Amino acid sequence: MIGLDTNVLIRYLTRDDESQYSATMKLLMRRSASFFVADLVLVETDWVLSSLYDWTREEIADAFARLLQIHNLQFEDEDRIRHSLAAVRRGADLSDELLISMSRNQGCREFATFDTAVAKRHAKFAFVPKD
Repeated sequence: MIGLDTNVLIRYLTRDDESQYSATMKLLMRRSASFFVADLVLVETDWVLSSLYDWTREEIADAFARLLQIHNLQFEDEDRIRHSLAAVRRGADLSDELLISMSRNQGCREFATFDTAVAKRHAKFAFVPKD
């Protein structure tokens, strides 16, 4: 298995550099090869696409949904990503949703955050600490 960096996903999704896009496609088409995409790579990709390329949440969610369909890409937890993408389509941030899900999966009883939107969206799990 080969791990993929954020910049490889960016080239694949944006096709903004033909030479690197071609190299990416050649890599992804390797016979019998499989590739690992870490959650952190998805978070970085989300940030790059939204901040530097001005992609909307919906465009990013659509792109990530397409990535999930590629047979030789493996993710840390595909169900977690699908659940998080559904929340993104409802206005959430991908990184926040992945953090909430990861915390739950690790057995956390609660999630402390100063992000009131996260605390509101996950009212039974997340809270804003008070002094």
